[in-house]
Amino acid sequence: MNTKHNFTHRKYNILIIISFITIIIGCNDSDDDRTTLTGDDYYQNIAEGYLSNMTLTEKIDVVSGSDIGSDADPINLKNTAWGAVGTINGVINDDLDLPAVKLSDGPAGVKSAPYLVDEDLSDSYATAFPIGSLLASTWNTELVEELAQKLGAEAKELGTDFLLTPGMNIQRNPLAGRNFEYFSEDPIVSGKMAAAIVNGVQSQGVGATLKHFFGNESESNRLYVDVVATPRSLREIYLKGFRIAIDESEPWSIMSSYNKVNGSYVGHRKDAMTDILRNEWGFKGFAMTDWGADDVANDTDSPAKLMKAGNDLVMAGGDAIKEDLQASVESGDLDESIIDQNVVRILTQAQKTPSYSNYDYSGVPDSETSIDVARRAGTEGMVLVKNDSALPIDGDSQTVAMFGVAQYATYKGGLGSGNVLAKYTIDIATGLSERFTVNEDLMSWYQTYFDANKIAHYDSWGPLAYYEIDEASVTDNSDLETLLTESAESNDVAVIAISRQAGEGADRTETEGDYYLSADELEMITQVSSAFHEQSKKVVVVVNNNGVIDTSQWSDLVDGILIAYMGGQEMGYEVADLLSGDVNPSGKLAQTYPANYTDVPNADSFPGVDEDGDGDVDKIYYNEGIYVGYRYYTSKDVDVAYPFGYGLSYTTFTIDKASISNNTLSDGYSGQLTLSATVTNTGGISGKEVAQVYVTAPEVKLKKPTIELKAFAKTSELNPGGSETLTFDISSFELASFDPNGDEWIIEPGTYKVYISNSSDISDTTPISFSVSQEIVVAETTPGALSTTDNSIVDVDVE
Repeated sequence: MNTKHNFTHRKYNILIIISFITIIIGCNDSDDDRTTLTGDDYYQNIAEGYLSNMTLTEKIDVVSGSDIGSDADPINLKNTAWGAVGTINGVINDDLDLPAVKLSDGPAGVKSAPYLVDEDLSDSYATAFPIGSLLASTWNTELVEELAQKLGAEAKELGTDFLLTPGMNIQRNPLAGRNFEYFSEDPIVSGKMAAAIVNGVQSQGVGATLKHFFGNESESNRLYVDVVATPRSLREIYLKGFRIAIDESEPWSIMSSYNKVNGSYVGHRKDAMTDILRNEWGFKGFAMTDWGADDVANDTDSPAKLMKAGNDLVMAGGDAIKEDLQASVESGDLDESIIDQNVVRILTQAQKTPSYSNYDYSGVPDSETSIDVARRAGTEGMVLVKNDSALPIDGDSQTVAMFGVAQYATYKGGLGSGNVLAKYTIDIATGLSERFTVNEDLMSWYQTYFDANKIAHYDSWGPLAYYEIDEASVTDNSDLETLLTESAESNDVAVIAISRQAGEGADRTETEGDYYLSADELEMITQVSSAFHEQSKKVVVVVNNNGVIDTSQWSDLVDGILIAYMGGQEMGYEVADLLSGDVNPSGKLAQTYPANYTDVPNADSFPGVDEDGDGDVDKIYYNEGIYVGYRYYTSKDVDVAYPFGYGLSYTTFTIDKASISNNTLSDGYSGQLTLSATVTNTGGISGKEVAQVYVTAPEVKLKKPTIELKAFAKTSELNPGGSETLTFDISSFELASFDPNGDEWIIEPGTYKVYISNSSDISDTTPISFSVSQEIVVAETTPGALSTTDNSIVDVDVE
């Protein structure tokens, strides 16, 4: 168990306090003349004082970081953090005793590893929370922030100072391997959800880290691929969410991505890391690289380039980086003042952490309350996309037949940095069997098949990651065929489970068994549906997915479809809560489900092109510009399987009385548009509804999508007949478009139509409108930032 280590910052801390008191006492007695430092200014003042007692070598130690592993030796590490992936080195000398600060992965829970410390620590497992895509599908920032508070509290009890979360890249293409960690195809949803995560985590005194800044929308050759995009599409789609999160949550840190953008590594781009991030947006935290980014460029001055661009911390550190930085300073290539600046930024934030307050962490998270909010978030984010009188299932009068190996091969989350070692995972079979009367013979057959055919896959850091297993072929198993026939006669409802797994380091494919169902999965759905429909009984499919899969091949064969995503360790219970009606579905898709993959606007360009013939993609062209996801489908009038923002309920709602209560957009950056609408439950049971604000903007200088999401809100639980008036605040920045010719954000003159709807399908929504008399310049930007000389990429217009 952790032993408490008493330490102080030694005599220098005392000197700082004495000096600070002296300054205050020495001020003019008038209260108006007194200067009291608070917040980051206070911590920065102390951090600046540390510099005079640090050698260049010690400064370089701080900015170069340290890995965690058998060969790592973090400087002044006071205590360990189970599962930490790196540290910010501390300082120990005659004047300073600054502890090392620990970093852990955390997209869906703290990546702890109690078994590495003591195999008997059965209570020390972190909670596996729902994945980012599912959290975004709640459209409930208050609930997501509540969950993040538990995530932060667990991190603190497991000895972590910074969580490397939230991941908030854009789900540009359904096949991106890491989509499960991210929130949405839309930057407003991504930014608001990320802010909720940051606010929740940091409320517990643990730092959060926005990542991956920016352009990491694919995993194929992610260390070297060059993202080619126009400044407008980068700012309006791929950077906007980061800016919203920084504005609304003040994260302590941010992580730069590996990839290039328009010919240069993001970490080497001063226009991105300094001009935009700090000078335009006012980011006050510190910037770290992704692990090993210094090696990507394959040159010894890469660490110096990273520093000069605006990265403060190079991870995962090591002697080679320190030597390169020392040589760069000595040669004059890197000014020591940049190192000083970086040390101050890092230590300003580090002082807020548990390690600096000598927090005696217990090693045992409060898992009971964490699991409670994880389960609530899981059920609120799962999306019911089809229901032909199949759901809810009455557990008192209806019996259930379960099909599909995914009922046992149930995935709590994705792979890589987002994988969490949980104490348990409730599979779908367990969740449903504890809630319904199920066909036990059928369950037993699938259990036996699973046990005999499963293939275990282990994470690179040790624990079991997931089980792989092929779907059972109905026609090749006479016993299963017989059970199918018997269950269709004796059971009331069939529930089929389908699952998909993916993770960091590889993208998915447009193939059977991945984006499309395998032949055996499609056969199972066909056979089960035929048998149960012959008996006038319903069939429901539960999709335990890491990302979007094709539904068009089989959706007409079944009566209900629940997009369950990956709900963390309570996955099976969450599915049962929804199928039973114990919880009324209220999730909405945060990404479009296309009718065909070929309809995806970047289907032909993903995951990129191999220009030098070495077998790896070299460039990925963002040719669709700002027309990502629903922006493309609605502008091009392309039919989709299920639209962005869509989700069903067991009750019905109306959204009316839409109005504009305040319009100060003419105030520029500080301007705001305030709207409201009333949501009424017109059905027979209680439930929640999401109201989404879409805007159609005039086109003067700039072409625009037909509609764009600008705000959203979710009701509380409304009883039948109950109403709630929701208010929406849209900042001038969120309403504005980026004019690359003027290097500025502008609101163009003309008439704006506003649709307050329950999805991006606004066909039945009557808009309200407002007018802007003349162009409003919201903000000026860095001239020429993020520009490209590649003439093959231009801002596109979709007619």
